[in-house]
Amino acid sequence: MRPGLLEANAQLHRLEDSLADVRSLAKKASELNTRRFGLWRGGMSGEAVDTEGRPMPELTAKYLDELTFWNKFIKHDSKATMPDGFERVYGGWQRDRMKELGDFLGLAGADELNTWCHERSAVEIGAGPYPSIATHSWKRAVAIDPLADGYTAEGLLPVDCYCDEVVYLASPGESVPLPTAFADVVVIENCLDHVDSPHGVLKEIFRLLKPGGLLWLLVDLMDYRDHMHPNPFSESKLRDMLLTEGFGVLRDRVSDHKSHPQAYGEYRGLLIRRELAPAPTPEVVVTPHARAAIASAHG
Repeated sequence: MRPGLLEANAQLHRLEDSLADVRSLAKKASELNTRRFGLWRGGMSGEAVDTEGRPMPELTAKYLDELTFWNKFIKHDSKATMPDGFERVYGGWQRDRMKELGDFLGLAGADELNTWCHERSAVEIGAGPYPSIATHSWKRAVAIDPLADGYTAEGLLPVDCYCDEVVYLASPGESVPLPTAFADVVVIENCLDHVDSPHGVLKEIFRLLKPGGLLWLLVDLMDYRDHMHPNPFSESKLRDMLLTEGFGVLRDRVSDHKSHPQAYGEYRGLLIRRELAPAPTPEVVVTPHARAAIASAHG
């Protein structure tokens, strides 16, 4: 190859590599957009369906296991392990989680937290039968869970809190039927490792949040995976993903507390939706010949 063509050939290879990266990203976006995400319809005898109502047998086993766990725990096991009752004990845990949010925000006590919540719209993804947002009164409160129909059909929702103010939507976290910039804060507690597409859920959270909106996140840290926990996280993997999806850390912690017996710790974070940086102004290179032509045109 002639020496004069070496640089042109190198530029061509760089262009081909860039196009390959673009095609790869486009393929991932297309796969996310066409993937079938499921939700549960009915009670214990129900089934998983996609967002168009078509049965999803491959997802029914996973969702049925989750609904069976909650149904058995609330109606039977909790009576043996929680003498004060599920709603009181589990509700106390949820109130403690919201109290920690107030601490992370620097609010001085319960009254300030109550006022802060009352002035804001909240969405909780993967809310379970007792959403943490149900412990306070909000401007607007929406709980998202693919098993919402099952919780309602089996009578698992609590009655001793603000649950009657929470709108429950049966929906996967990857495709939430709410408008863009709906929420001031999104809560997701011990859910991100359960979902089919963690990146898809974080993209939806980013969309749902107003500019500068807050993400209140709790994730078990573990290597273990099963059909109910298909996406386990290490601390480094979780931090990288949050950064990639546009979230900045305001305050976080990692502790040896855990919810799953196979976990080795948990990550708790208060994060903010970072605004995308403006596109850089392109550098305009003016050759001497062009400069002379411009000067001539303007006299």
